[in-house]
Amino acid sequence: MSRLNPRQQEAVNYVGGPLLVLAGAGSGKTSVITRKIAYLVQQCGIRAQYIVAVTFTNKAAREMKERVGTLLRGGEGKGLTVSTFHNLGLNIIRKEHERLGYKPGFSIFDESDIKALLTDIMQKEYSCLLYTSPSPRDRQKYRMPSSACKKKKQ
Repeated sequence: MSRLNPRQQEAVNYVGGPLLVLAGAGSGKTSVITRKIAYLVQQCGIRAQYIVAVTFTNKAAREMKERVGTLLRGGEGKGLTVSTFHNLGLNIIRKEHERLGYKPGFSIFDESDIKALLTDIMQKEYSCLLYTSPSPRDRQKYRMPSSACKKKKQ
């Protein structure tokens, strides 16, 4: 850990509770976090499966996991979780789906997924198109009148 400055080294070695590392771009935050993970595993005896590192992008998560991998030996990193906020939440939901009342193969839809599904249903079931406007102010103009959609006969 010779490349860390004294404040960074202090952050790595601190284990007395939560710690906020606040610094600008390119200042070594990822190095501090990856070295802290290695310190917790190698010096404090904490198993990697009990450590979760969360970041904002998939690219940053991959990079952080790779860096930790170079610092840990053998199977020391087994079970370590490094992910984005969204992926962490999704993985927790997938693991606990039964407790939440979800089926194992559940899906999470974003707004564009929902629009595509509704459009598909409207075309297949009601012989009409679902029009959407990019602006909430204009949505009234784009709504299909209920009389325009007739349910298809089976």
